[in-house]
Amino acid sequence: MMVNQRIFPDVFAVYDYLTKEKGWSFGFHTAPQFEVMTLYGNRLAAAPMPMSPLFRGESEFHVKCLPSLFRKEWTPLQKLERQIQLEDFRLILQVNPEIKDMEVGGLEVNYNGLAQHYGIETNILDLTNSFLVAAFFATTTYDPLMDVYRPILHTVSSGVIYFFPTGDFMNFGHEAPIWPIGMEALRRPGEQRGFGMEMNGRYRDLNHYSGAHLFRFWHTPQVSLRVWEMTHGGYDLFPYDPMAEKVRNMRKYRIYSEEGLRLAFDKTEIPEMSLEDARKTLTQDGCTFVNRLPFAYTKKEVEYINDLFRKMYPGHFE
Repeated sequence: MMVNQRIFPDVFAVYDYLTKEKGWSFGFHTAPQFEVMTLYGNRLAAAPMPMSPLFRGESEFHVKCLPSLFRKEWTPLQKLERQIQLEDFRLILQVNPEIKDMEVGGLEVNYNGLAQHYGIETNILDLTNSFLVAAFFATTTYDPLMDVYRPILHTVSSGVIYFFPTGDFMNFGHEAPIWPIGMEALRRPGEQRGFGMEMNGRYRDLNHYSGAHLFRFWHTPQVSLRVWEMTHGGYDLFPYDPMAEKVRNMRKYRIYSEEGLRLAFDKTEIPEMSLEDARKTLTQDGCTFVNRLPFAYTKKEVEYINDLFRKMYPGHFE
């Protein structure tokens, strides 16, 4: 990790430093351009272009910059419930017409990367090729009660921009590989020009990652409001998507499918506990399991997704 010792006046000053003083050529926001590329093992993915440089924005500096999965200690049953959420998330997406279109075309579907964008804890840190997207997350705070991002309207703290200068770090055999998430079945990662860094082993902390540069800047109400308004209050980065409410309700009410439980149990090590024991214990803790997919897409939601993607990508779903 290379740390610039300056604290810049605001996030726009970081952009000016990189583009005017250091000579980088990139716009403040990256156009919606995607290309199909081959990952290792001949796996195909639709990646946001360009693939470098990449950015990450945070509204404050954390001594440890960790993915959501590593921000707390998990009990075996908590690990199991998180895996159930991932399995039900995957099962819901199986009827999404864009997922079907991608898989028929041989494209990789990064389910963990998608799940990360909808609040399920993973070992992935979100990155983007858009400076504006990074600036948005660096100059806003999340209100979990209202499920919205609000601009930071004070001047007493500093935000952070992480900068990944070259595509050399798109190393899929590395301990912390960076994967394109971008143009997939759900609009949110595409609008955010998403990439995901898989953190494992000693690479759990981004602050120990040698390929990143760190820039700090002061928060100002005027700049925070300007960035917030450039994204239309965040709406551009969080467009309507039925999946967002499904995951929110799944986690709030803790209602899961029996199939999700079975799939998750097979992937989670819980010594000396049977599937029935796990179901009983989780039920006692407040979970409910049903013999169907409780938050599956409705017929109208599938029609909405079909209509949307026909307009965005003519010729699909025929």
